[in-house]
Amino acid sequence: MFKSLYLPDVIKWDEESLTDTYGRLEIVPLERGFGRTIGNALRRVMLSSLEGYAPVSLAIDGVKHEFSTVPGVREDVPEIVLNVKSVIVDLQGGEKGILRLDVKGTGTYTAGHLKGDDFVRIVNESQELANLDANGELSMEIVFEKGKGFIPADEWILHGKKDKIGVILLDSWFCPVKKVNFQVQSARVGDRTDYDHLIMDVTTDGSISPEKAVSEACEILIEHFRMIPGGLEPAPGEPEIPAKKEDTSDEEDILSLALEDAGIPKRIANVLSESGIETLEELTARSTKELLSLSGFGPSSLDVIKDVLEEKGLKLQD
Repeated sequence: MFKSLYLPDVIKWDEESLTDTYGRLEIVPLERGFGRTIGNALRRVMLSSLEGYAPVSLAIDGVKHEFSTVPGVREDVPEIVLNVKSVIVDLQGGEKGILRLDVKGTGTYTAGHLKGDDFVRIVNESQELANLDANGELSMEIVFEKGKGFIPADEWILHGKKDKIGVILLDSWFCPVKKVNFQVQSARVGDRTDYDHLIMDVTTDGSISPEKAVSEACEILIEHFRMIPGGLEPAPGEPEIPAKKEDTSDEEDILSLALEDAGIPKRIANVLSESGIETLEELTARSTKELLSLSGFGPSSLDVIKDVLEEKGLKLQD
């Protein structure tokens, strides 16, 4: 079947630069056009469809709501929330895990001081949580769960969580892949120089390796492609149900727009793309503070973004 296609001779990771969070994958040679096709497909799946782990709720002893302070703690509760959201874990096959912090006295306390379920592996133990003075005391419980994509705090109720006094629901970003870039160079096979050489740079948060991220993305794509030739047929004895055509709303069409297609200047779109933000849907899932923390993204870029979103009836997260 594939006699007329030249399949890759080399599929390898650069061993010298390979770490738990970064890897460079090379695939060569590929038929002309296949480099961009494969690179785009893998990149999109890795940035949107892989499951990961994130903190979903936080409870601090003595704190009834997010806009509070804790005596003897330098950070206020919103700052503690931001620090907790930066904790990266691997539940090692579990669906939910709980970690607690019980500390008092002068010191800087990090994710490494968290204790709880044995199957929860803390990836970034140096992540700072809070600074206490001599009279400070802090006790809190963090719930981590497995999920996909981005879920804002105010949508957790739609997912079955209760808005209880003393429990702070968090914006949760589950994707374990932080950035994926790829480039396509020319490759020679015999006398022909029009083959593709695909180079992919994959950066993860450390809860998953770059190799595993690519492997899972391939499995997702293969599963979808496997279904297409035969279609979805009813089981023997069951009546065939006509496919129901779903209506696509204007808002969904807008959210699926690529940044440049939505009117965002190319320079700003490139900065956002470096952080895995490709569409308006991915952009509106981020907050002002998250965008301003990106390298090369400043207040003037933020103003442009807000103007574009406002024209389309959209806005960033609070």
